[in-house]
Amino acid sequence: MAHAKAKTTLKSFPKSIRGTWYTYQYHTMYRYKIASKKIVGTGFTNNLHSRKLSYAVKFPAKIKHPTWVVAQNTSAFKHEHWVSVKGWYQSAGSATYYRKMTRKIGGHKYATLQLASGADAWTDGNAYHSKKNAKKYANHYFKGERRQSF
Repeated sequence: MAHAKAKTTLKSFPKSIRGTWYTYQYHTMYRYKIASKKIVGTGFTNNLHSRKLSYAVKFPAKIKHPTWVVAQNTSAFKHEHWVSVKGWYQSAGSATYYRKMTRKIGGHKYATLQLASGADAWTDGNAYHSKKNAKKYANHYFKGERRQSF
């Protein structure tokens, strides 16, 4: 679901997912710094740009905007509310998904950023505002998360 009136992709990332988030996977700490128009992660930068939903993706001979992305609010998965991020030249297929959740672990509530990818928002992990919690709950998954089994 995009901006209903404008019929465009998001002009900025929602405030709910903004901030600095950490996730610990495969013995490595990863950081996601989400601002209004940019996501800077460990080893990548995504710059948000808006376009009409009717825009026809054209592949140039040389990719001119490798860091540009578009984002949309979506609730396609069991009424879950996600921010879906795709590359500028991508018209369909897999996406990266983000959503902020409040989770209870051991009697304490934590703000988490659920990280997912693929065509069906498979959960890759959860990010936290502190490195300590990211490492402590590195392999913690929550009820209802879709995980791929290999």
